[in-house]
Amino acid sequence: MEQTKQTTKSPVVREYKIGDITYIVKAVVKDGVKEDAATKVRRLIQNDLNRGKSPV
Repeated sequence: MEQTKQTTKSPVVREYKIGDITYIVKAVVKDGVKEDAATKVRRLIQNDLNRGKSPV
């Protein structure tokens, strides 16, 4: 029987502090990604800031 190896990569964990907010980011590399980690973090932060400014 043929065995296949599965490689599991540990996520890279980084902590970013912007103002009074601390962001903990876990990053795992996948094939076929459309944006890099830095771009995604910027987008997530921007979305978070926009949600805080929008009237509810």
